Amino acid sequence: MLFGLLATRALAGFVSNFTMRWVSRRVIENLRRDTFGRLMRLPVSFFDATSAGVVTSKLTYDTEQMAGASTKVAMSAVRDVLTIIGMVAYMLYLDWRLTLIFAVVAPVMAWYLKKMTPKLRSSGKSVQQSMGEMTQVIEEAVSGQRMVKIFGGGDYEYQRFAKVAGKNRHMQIRLARLSGMNSMVVELLAGVALALVVYYAVGKFSAGEFAAFIGALLMLIAPVKTLTGLNEELQVSLAAAQSVFELIDSAPEDDNGAKELARVQGEITFEHVTLQYANAKRPALKDLNFSVQPGEKIALVGRSGGGKTTLVNLLPRFYEAQQGRVLLDGVDVRDLSLKSLRQQFSLVSQDVILFNDTVFNNIAYGVLRNASEAEVIAAAKAAHAWDFIQQLPNGLMSEIGDRGVRLSGGQRQRLAIARAILKNAPILLLDEATSALDTESERHVQAALDELMQNRTSIVIAHRLSTIENADRILVMEQGQIIEGGNHEELMALEGHYAKLYKKQFH
Repeated sequence: MLFGLLATRALAGFVSNFTMRWVSRRVIENLRRDTFGRLMRLPVSFFDATSAGVVTSKLTYDTEQMAGASTKVAMSAVRDVLTIIGMVAYMLYLDWRLTLIFAVVAPVMAWYLKKMTPKLRSSGKSVQQSMGEMTQVIEEAVSGQRMVKIFGGGDYEYQRFAKVAGKNRHMQIRLARLSGMNSMVVELLAGVALALVVYYAVGKFSAGEFAAFIGALLMLIAPVKTLTGLNEELQVSLAAAQSVFELIDSAPEDDNGAKELARVQGEITFEHVTLQYANAKRPALKDLNFSVQPGEKIALVGRSGGGKTTLVNLLPRFYEAQQGRVLLDGVDVRDLSLKSLRQQFSLVSQDVILFNDTVFNNIAYGVLRNASEAEVIAAAKAAHAWDFIQQLPNGLMSEIGDRGVRLSGGQRQRLAIARAILKNAPILLLDEATSALDTESERHVQAALDELMQNRTSIVIAHRLSTIENADRILVMEQGQIIEGGNHEELMALEGHYAKLYKKQFH
């Protein structure tokens, strides 16, 4: 019978621990999925304002902290609260007056814990912030290794890391001190209660009654102490929950448009468009008015900070204009669903984004996932990328490393162009698409781009003016406004801003 009881207890313990761990991991997985799902729907402005390290820390460290609250804290709280209720009932049964002595100390314990709780939560928050900072420093130092090495920044990065690691240690120790203090004060108060009980009970009870009461009182101290310790875990978990749910509750991109367009003709109109970034002193775009005809090739030129990239970012609604409208085939882009709107664009930017995956998956990315190998090869050939892809160890199935680190700048650029060719969208946005190329590659890529631009509306941002001489129209931008417009010959004849820029580049 004894063996049966112990075996039942062992089995129950295993089932209890395993199921709680299972529940905890499911809760964390669901939280991470929900958080990441929301992350994918947040506007570009969120990522401009938040470092990748902080977001990574929320998805890894903060969600992990919540595992405790979802299982261990809940289970212990139920078990220990029931134990306390049972013990207090037994003590009342033995002697209600003695129990009242203990009850006098209980409000003091509750008041102390209530006072310490905000400090615990604040410390938990500080620990999470320091973890975010640590992740950020590691990420920057690892991804920027070439710069770190060439500029001798190893010691500086070490000092940065040492500083945040020290801050994390300091915060963890503060948390441990507060938690330890709580436990110590509760034990001292329990000691006071015990002393008072003994003082009052001596000579008034039989040895058996006295032993039973003291035994019950001692058994009561352990769950009270455990609950005090759980308070630390609970507060840290609540601080983590606040951090994670803050991200989940962030407003997603405004996607209220209901209209769907199959494939647009490519007519673009800007009507009195004004946009000013948060904390900027002047607008990035100021009362902008112009239109682009289907199939027209428009080049945007001008000094850095003139608003060229901002203008391009308004088309797929990476940013929203504060005033005016942007029309696509006569339809306000805000009336279109984001999915339908973004299907109409292919983007090749100066800052090529590649993923630590195969060449094939980098070209056939996202909505292009179902493309056949023949289609991917055709796109690679059109982008003049097929020659170098064939030289890679596994061809299309070669891994290209973090952000395409195993490829040259020109090769990365050509993969991005192959991706744009494969998408076959009616409107092309090219932001400095040939800037990373040598003369030989540029000639190839320029030919590929010219091929790609046929029968498509194209908006090209260029600093190298030689690449846009054949544009249908060149718009010169300065401080968020268009100050000149026309083809190459017309603008040269004007002898204005464009002519000055052109002569400066070629003399």
